[in-house]
Amino acid sequence: MRLYKMELYKICSKKIFIVSALAAIIIMLLYFGSFVIGAETTIDGVKYTGYQAVKKDREITEEFKGVLTDEKVTQIIEKFGFPSGVRQNYNTFLEKNYLNNFVMREFSDGYFHGWDDYHAGTCTYPIAETDLGKASEAVRKILVLEYSYGWNVFNSVIEIGCILGIFLMLFTISPVFSEENHINMRQILFTTKEGKTRDITAKIMAGMTVAVGLYAIIFIVDFMLVWCVFGLDGRNCLYKWVMEENFVRNWNNYNNISTMYVKDFVWLVIVFCFLGMVEAAAIILYFSAHSGSPFQSVITSALCLFAPICLNILGQGNYNSTLFIVGQLFDVLLLGIAITSFIPDFASKAEKFIIKMLCCILPLSAGIYLRKFFPFYYTLPVVMIITEGYGDIDVYLSRYPWIRGSMFLFVVILSAAFVVCSWKKYRN
Repeated sequence: MRLYKMELYKICSKKIFIVSALAAIIIMLLYFGSFVIGAETTIDGVKYTGYQAVKKDREITEEFKGVLTDEKVTQIIEKFGFPSGVRQNYNTFLEKNYLNNFVMREFSDGYFHGWDDYHAGTCTYPIAETDLGKASEAVRKILVLEYSYGWNVFNSVIEIGCILGIFLMLFTISPVFSEENHINMRQILFTTKEGKTRDITAKIMAGMTVAVGLYAIIFIVDFMLVWCVFGLDGRNCLYKWVMEENFVRNWNNYNNISTMYVKDFVWLVIVFCFLGMVEAAAIILYFSAHSGSPFQSVITSALCLFAPICLNILGQGNYNSTLFIVGQLFDVLLLGIAITSFIPDFASKAEKFIIKMLCCILPLSAGIYLRKFFPFYYTLPVVMIITEGYGDIDVYLSRYPWIRGSMFLFVVILSAAFVVCSWKKYRN
C-alpha cells in the first residue's frame, strides 16, 4: 500500500496532470454550456433563450407529461401551433418549442432537411399510423412524453469528456514505466527487495486508479450538470426521439437501439465508456513498459489508439482491402504484439523472430475469420466511447443476442492481458 500511494502521488502531483485535468474540466464545462446558451424556445409568441428556454420547455412539458395519446398530440398543436418557416441559413424552424417541434417531427406531414428543404406541418396523423407508433406496437413499449433533452446532452458531454480523458492519460500514465527506463532507474529499483514484484504491481495499480478516477470525475460532473440544468425526466422515453434520429430503424422488427428505453441506453453508454477508458489505460501502460522514453511511449500509444479509426475510414468502400481489415482487427493485432512479451530468449535470433511473427499472425488469422461473427472494431477504446457506432452493432445483435455481453467480456480479457504483459515486459 505504501508503494501504491507513492506511485499514485507521483502521477497526480505532476504539473502536467494538474494543468491537463483542469483544462479538460474547463473544456467539458464550456461544451456543456454551449447546449444551454444555444437553447431557444418560443411560447405564446415570446422567444426565450439560454437557461430560461430550458426552464420554459420543462414547464410546458410537465402539463402533458405521461403516456402519449392522440388527444395530447392534438392539444399540443391547438395550444402552441406548428413551428413556422425558417430564415435563410438558419438551421431550424422558427416559432418552435420542445413540444410542437416533437409533434411536427414525429406525428405530422412536416419535415426539416435544411433551410432550403423543409415543409412546415399542416396536419397531424394518428400515432398508430406513424413510424414511432408502429415501432412502439412492435416492441410493446408505451410511448411516454417527458422532457428528455438532458440525456442527449449527457451523451454528448460524456463522449467529449472521455476523449479528453484519454489524451490526459497519454501524457500522465505514459511515463509510469518509460520514465524510469529513460533515466536508467529500473536497474536500481530491481536491486531493492520489492523492486521486481510489488513496485511493478504498485505502478500498474496507480495507473489504473488514475483511469478509473478520471472516468468517475467525468461521469459525476456530467451527471450533476445535467441533473441541475435539464433534470432527469425522460428515462422511460425511447432513444430514437431523445437523440432526434431521422428515422426509427425497422431492423430486426424494430428491436434495435432506436427503440431502447433511454435508461437502458444510458447504462450502455456508462459501461462502454468505462471499458473504453480502462482498455486505453491498459494499452498505454503496456507501451510505457515497452518504450525507452516518455515521448516514445506517448507517440506509440497515441498511434495505437487512433490509427485504427483512420485506417477504417481510408479503407471504407473496399471491405476486403488490407487497410480496412487491419483497422477492423487492430485490437487483435495489439494483443498478438503484447503476447510476444512472454517469448523467452533463444540462441538464434531468427527463431525468436519467427515465433514473434506467429504470435501476431495467428490471432490475426483467427480474427479475419471471426470478424463476420464478432465486431472487433467496436471494442477499440475510442470507438467504444463514440456512441454513434452503437447502432451498427444491431446487425450482429439480430443474429447473436449475446454479442454485447461477449464484447464486455472480450474487452475485460483484453485489458487484463495488456496489464499482465506490461508487468512481464517491464520485469524482463
